[in-house]
Amino acid sequence: MLSPGNPYVLPSVLVAAGAYLAATLLTDASLLVRIGVLALLAGVAPVVLNRLLGGGSADGSRES
Repeated sequence: MLSPGNPYVLPSVLVAAGAYLAATLLTDASLLVRIGVLALLAGVAPVVLNRLLGGGSADGSRES
């Protein structure tokens, strides 16, 4: 699911990087909280979006 064929990986990583920087600069959040936000947005969000919006599987084939 986190493959180059997933169109949601790059936008999610960019949003995650922005959220991490914002959490670092604007809040007093701990490192664990910031890394959790980064992992959630960069690792989980693209997979969930791909499943919800009907993206292809990692190998590009679909079985019915």
